[in-house]
Amino acid sequence: MNDFVIGDIVRKHARRFPNKLALIYKDRRQTWQQLDRKTNKIANMLLDSGLKKGDRVAILDENSDKYIELYFALAKSGIIAVPINYRLSPGEIANLLKSSKPSILFVGKPYFETIKSLKPQLKSIERYIALEEPSDWLEDYEETISSYPETDPNIHVDENDVFAIMYTSGTTGLPKGALSTHRNYVCNAIVVNIADHGTRDDVNLIICPLCHAGALFYSVTYMFLGCTQIVMRRFDTTEVLRYIQDEGATACLLVPTMLNSILNDPNFSKYNVSGWRRLFYGGGPMPLPLLKKALELLPNVEFTQGYGLTETLETNLLLPSDHVLEGTEAQMKRLNSAGRESPLAETRIVDDDGNDLPYGEVGEIWVKGPGVCLGFWENPEATANEIQDGWFKTGDLGYMDEERYLYVVDRKKDMIVSGGENIYAKEVDDVLYKHPAVLEAATIGVPDEEWGESVKAVVVLKKGMTATEQEIIDFCKKHLASYKKPRSVDFVDELPKTASGKILKRVLREKYWKGYKKPSP
Repeated sequence: MNDFVIGDIVRKHARRFPNKLALIYKDRRQTWQQLDRKTNKIANMLLDSGLKKGDRVAILDENSDKYIELYFALAKSGIIAVPINYRLSPGEIANLLKSSKPSILFVGKPYFETIKSLKPQLKSIERYIALEEPSDWLEDYEETISSYPETDPNIHVDENDVFAIMYTSGTTGLPKGALSTHRNYVCNAIVVNIADHGTRDDVNLIICPLCHAGALFYSVTYMFLGCTQIVMRRFDTTEVLRYIQDEGATACLLVPTMLNSILNDPNFSKYNVSGWRRLFYGGGPMPLPLLKKALELLPNVEFTQGYGLTETLETNLLLPSDHVLEGTEAQMKRLNSAGRESPLAETRIVDDDGNDLPYGEVGEIWVKGPGVCLGFWENPEATANEIQDGWFKTGDLGYMDEERYLYVVDRKKDMIVSGGENIYAKEVDDVLYKHPAVLEAATIGVPDEEWGESVKAVVVLKKGMTATEQEIIDFCKKHLASYKKPRSVDFVDELPKTASGKILKRVLREKYWKGYKKPSP
């Protein structure tokens, strides 16, 4: 049997239903046949430029149909995609481009000036191609590919070839480039399709940034089925609701902060979202009060939770059948879990020496499966440290119950050690989200002369609502052991987040820990 690789998705559907819509972006529409031919033109242009299988091409932009075109063109040519997080600082962008050494950079208009200022540092880049409205030093995307043939480049690509260098979000440290293969994404698509109950009649709304693994794997998942994809430039709550109501979007991937914003949109009830059928969530802890609210407000939606990392894709899944508002005590507890192992993955809970722990005991989560990346780009030390005999050390803390439901309690680096007690921030976060005035919250540890660390809540209030520090502390005390309650509360207008919507607790902690060393867990 021949390998099935990412480029085969477009080839296959161009034959199966050539006239079906594949992509919608603003007023642009492409059928599967048009997408197949366009990606062939791009691939042929890249190969004619002298690039070969294994070379790198970088992309710096927000979402568009051209981002999808590039992913599939690169997949067909065997050239490795390097998506760059557009929310990084110029210095961070330069570091990733110098690390990955791409030969060509495709860049969106909002980032022209940034790249122009960085050009003297970017020695590997030979060509700069503008995705929209080029200036004098940039080639035009459409013009550059216009003269190339629409025939398939016929480059042999193996399922174990690297498809993309996916830089980690850096929520706990410096980004590392995960070497993600075609097999990683194809296997993940199969697993998520099984869990999500997707059909080829679904319409997937791409909301999360395509520079991140989450949006990429979910779009690959639904393109694998032959579904139409609607690409949103960036996240906007009203636009999400409009696309569901007016464009017939039935499926999407959201991180919890996005779901929270949608449900709290003052115009939510004005939109008809009855056609919304599937919601896949992940990318950070889901507060239980938020999940219950979503289940109540979206009764037609099947919810699936995925647990995984950029480096592993989805290894554990909480299925639609697990999402119940009324059930046994065990069923209700599972809503707080990350589900069970996918059909192709394994999970272990280990102590500091790598020994398996009994059910119910908290340890580090290790995972194994076809979604685990090959390693890290030009970083053999990180590869050796984080991948052991195929097991990926996630850096997350959790436990499994006897039915192998996984409960993630914290990141190792987010756990608070106060007076010798381990306090899991997620447990406190869940209580904070129950408070009627709280829109978003993050619990962190801050230096404490007596206890080593103390618990601090950083809170964003809902518009028009008020709460005092003491009120928040007293509320938490009602629901938590006293030593777990926040000792202080800061109120802010917004929380720092990655482009994919994850809350950056590392950034929140920085100002409090200057001059201090955080205790080891």
